Amino acid sequence: MWKKSLWMGLLSAIFVAASVLLLLQLNGTHREVNQSATPTIFIHGYRGTDRSLHGMIRRFDQKYDWATDALTVKVSPTGDISVKGAYNGKQADNPLINIVFADNRATVTQQSLWTKKVMRYLEDHYDVTKFNAVGHSMGGGAWVSYLASYANNPDYPEVEKIVFLAVPFYPEEYVNGDQEVDLQNASAIHTKFAKQMEQKLKTTTRIMIIGGNLEDGSNSDGEVKIDSVMYGKKLFANQYVEAHTLTGPTAKHSNMHELPVVDEYVAKFLWGFKESTK
Repeated sequence: MWKKSLWMGLLSAIFVAASVLLLLQLNGTHREVNQSATPTIFIHGYRGTDRSLHGMIRRFDQKYDWATDALTVKVSPTGDISVKGAYNGKQADNPLINIVFADNRATVTQQSLWTKKVMRYLEDHYDVTKFNAVGHSMGGGAWVSYLASYANNPDYPEVEKIVFLAVPFYPEEYVNGDQEVDLQNASAIHTKFAKQMEQKLKTTTRIMIIGGNLEDGSNSDGEVKIDSVMYGKKLFANQYVEAHTLTGPTAKHSNMHELPVVDEYVAKFLWGFKESTK
């Protein structure tokens, strides 16, 4: 009887050890990033919710230990702001702030105005004077529209780095929600918009553009043309621009913010990986 108990104990110990080893292998080890008190502010895309980019935020916080899920800022359809979370603006733990629009089908112009209000709120209540930004799809359009008006305004926080994830830079692709508009003078509008960005955005601002191409003949991620995404390289002609194109069936528009390779690109760009001591 005691031999049976001994064997059962040994088997249990082996099972526990194997389980721990498997978990370690599944979780893996992740490189450390540099830490800063500068917040990174996220804006979701058209019809997005608080969950759209929170998966990425949660991974940065809980899975990789690269950053801290600090605040969720919700904007009501009438522009009222409510905040959940904790952020004091002093801790160098790469704080992350998620902006969520209750009216997630509003025009990019309206979202830009709400973004302006949120940025003013963050400066007044949390002393945010500099920030990094991440925008997915039309959320990137909201950032572009906001920056075109307020990038050089001393009354608003200054952007240092921006990640545009599957963002259409041809305005006709999101000027009417998710319906593409046929602009007869599109080329002239693109040129005028690029000139405006040239005048407003500082040359020290650093840009990352990530787009997808399903390689199924659509030349897109299923929703946004890769040519429109990569037009950002011309739009930000006076800034440092780093661009990546993901290819294949996983490079779907709605999947872009769920890919490990995108997590790596964004973390390296925003914070930089520490040199290995090994």
